[in-house]
Amino acid sequence: MAQSQCPLCSGTGWRVVERVDANEKAERVVQRKDATLGASTAPPKLTWAVPCDCSEANRATRSLARARIPRRYEHCDFENFDTDVWEGGPEAAAWDRSLAQARLVVQAFAQNYPAAGETGLLLMGPCGVGKTHLAVAALRALMNRGHEARFYDYRELLKELQASYDPDHPISEMGVLGPVLKTEVLLIDDIGASKPSPWALDTVGHILNKRYNENRVTLLTTNYLDAADGEPGVSRMPSGQKISAAREETLIDRLGQRVRSRLYEMCRTVEIFSPDYRREIRHAGRIRS
Repeated sequence: MAQSQCPLCSGTGWRVVERVDANEKAERVVQRKDATLGASTAPPKLTWAVPCDCSEANRATRSLARARIPRRYEHCDFENFDTDVWEGGPEAAAWDRSLAQARLVVQAFAQNYPAAGETGLLLMGPCGVGKTHLAVAALRALMNRGHEARFYDYRELLKELQASYDPDHPISEMGVLGPVLKTEVLLIDDIGASKPSPWALDTVGHILNKRYNENRVTLLTTNYLDAADGEPGVSRMPSGQKISAAREETLIDRLGQRVRSRLYEMCRTVEIFSPDYRREIRHAGRIRS
């Protein structure tokens, strides 16, 4: 919404210019005669209506809302993702390196998109290490360049689909599922968070297979890791690094072998290994997604 007292557009959201800059989008062209010319035979001037600067912030807010990015994550970008948060202790340097490497990989993905043979990303790691922050930062970077993107929480997506089966629900199943399948870049946050059921596994399998077959990019985050062979209660990162699991279930337990196998094909795994930032560090204004 434009500012009502704006001296440039008088609250209309549009300002009139006689020449459009290369980075401005002209919406309409109007011919007008300069009143000082009188009966002059000089050609009339052309004026363009372009969006006023006073509505820029509101357009950005609307863009985030269309992408379904929750307000809690609207601030997330690569610049405010901290990678030097751990001090002291023998493992602090390794934790910071893991954060820095994850940011480097995700930022490179956003900068280079679209690239030949583009694949998505699977951000894997314990709770509170910044997976959602980095994934949203990538979405925002792509949106700023004009790419279409959408954010879905895994549990909320399943609930929306279940609600759409009610014949009295205002949105049909395809009304919910259509944007998930067709959006250019999709982020599914916290995949595997809901207990698996045959319907849930079929649904997520259908979404991922459809997007994979149509060469659409998907970003995912998960708190569930892969199992360490022969060691109950221990999980591992794809690199082989073993971690004492906070929960015994693995990503295969939550998604099934078929879906996990598909993720290997369609996503590059980005592992993040550090303690829970939200639990360990609670400085005001530094709570990580």
